[in-house]
Amino acid sequence: MKKLYSIIILIIITGTINAQSIAIGAQGAYVKSQDADAVIMPVAAIRLGFVGLKVEGSIGYKSDKYFDGAIKATSYPVMFTGFLNLLPIVHLEGGIGYYNTKVEYSGLFSGTPSETNSNIGYHAGAGLEIPLGNLLLTGDIRYVIEKTKFANLKSTADLKSDFYMVVVGLMFKLY
Repeated sequence: MKKLYSIIILIIITGTINAQSIAIGAQGAYVKSQDADAVIMPVAAIRLGFVGLKVEGSIGYKSDKYFDGAIKATSYPVMFTGFLNLLPIVHLEGGIGYYNTKVEYSGLFSGTPSETNSNIGYHAGAGLEIPLGNLLLTGDIRYVIEKTKFANLKSTADLKSDFYMVVVGLMFKLY
């Protein structure tokens, strides 16, 4: 785990030194998993711009509930996204994410012990980036393929944790 954080920090520092633009900010995402209730996920992000390309590193917090709250999956998605500009404000995006997830059971499943697992997921989508002076208004739609592992309970075997997210953010351009 420490190695992963060291690599992330090294990528951010290296990218920052060579970037033509840097923006940091907050985002909010409407997240809907296939078998869970919709949630709002707060996100912190840094976006680095290079000639026609941008990359973003972000970390969020989300808590999904399945079976009316009997199963709760709390995740801290760390996402790395690459952006390819199609038009000055429109882009395609794709990336990879690291999902550290804690699954807790209650009610009908109360005899099942909590578990923590880490998964790699992938995402793709499209979005807008509207410059407003030193601010950037961002909006993205992403589909995320992320397979949370639940305990070997027969009734949870078919639960789907893939999700789509609608992200809106306000970022401050540092340069």
